[in-house]
Amino acid sequence: MRIALDWQISSFFGWGVYGLNVAMEWAKDPSIEASGIIRSFDDIVIDKLRKRTLLPFVQRSLATPEDAILIHSLGNEFDGYLTQPSNIGAIFFEQPLSPEAIERAKRYDIIITGSTWNEEILRSHGLTSVRTLIQGVDRSLFHPAPRRDLYPGRFLIFSGGKAEPRKGQDIVVRAFRIFARRHPEAMLVTAWHSPWPHLAAGMDLDLSEFADRVIDVGQVPNGQMAPVYRECHVGLFPNRCEGGTNLVAMEAIACGVPAIISQCTGHIDLIRLAPMSVWPVNCINSYTMEPDDPNLDEILHGLECAFDGKLNTGLHKLPGWDHTAEGLIAVAREIS
Repeated sequence: MRIALDWQISSFFGWGVYGLNVAMEWAKDPSIEASGIIRSFDDIVIDKLRKRTLLPFVQRSLATPEDAILIHSLGNEFDGYLTQPSNIGAIFFEQPLSPEAIERAKRYDIIITGSTWNEEILRSHGLTSVRTLIQGVDRSLFHPAPRRDLYPGRFLIFSGGKAEPRKGQDIVVRAFRIFARRHPEAMLVTAWHSPWPHLAAGMDLDLSEFADRVIDVGQVPNGQMAPVYRECHVGLFPNRCEGGTNLVAMEAIACGVPAIISQCTGHIDLIRLAPMSVWPVNCINSYTMEPDDPNLDEILHGLECAFDGKLNTGLHKLPGWDHTAEGLIAVAREIS
């Protein structure tokens, strides 16, 4: 089978990591001739063993076969483009859908969503050829392991994801200001960099009062994030809306880090998959796209519980990337 992804493969942002990990899984099967978009080899930061495995994918990506089944990455308004011989769309949307977007969605043979929340919204608009395919976690990298304890006596809170109002970093800042005044041991570890810094315009991210207690890890390749997660005692993800399950939160949980997360939208799938590893925080509009702040008091209570050692990660059912890759192939075979 010839299959192609119409988005950029990268180690530095969500869609890129999605494509890279799926490509790595497909590389194991010689019957799958896969390709994608590679703008720069510097965007792919993996070890040499993985690079060698990925080489056929890279070579095919230089000239995508015309007869490949193409999977489109779609924006909030289904603003991708259609090609032949197949019309498969993949989407993680976080905004209300306009009538025009619904009409564009109807032109796809199958739509792959990143959460049951996304799927239910599409079905409520009369779309039936919809499949939820939850993104996976690279369990060879993201798994529990000993903490190096680089900051003995300190309490590290992790916050990740590209800085934008939807991700709720301004809520993280508000919570940390309060918590850090109570606990001089507290430190905030941030991984907010992305190729789209303009999305953070207007957000209150001022932590100058605690400048010596905030560590910005910078732009770290996805494959090097596991040691960062493991050094932290808790992850804080008060996201206002998630079209998917929040890959950063999934990876942190897979590394054994308990997570305080908003109980809304795509996060609801993550709570179902890892109920023993999360502290869910209520939102007033938990199943809508209306901007809504998770309850700050509940966030602070969760941080206090984590500080007291009362939050622990337990068994979870987070899927691996093999699940995602196999799911994409199954969808492609439906229409091939």
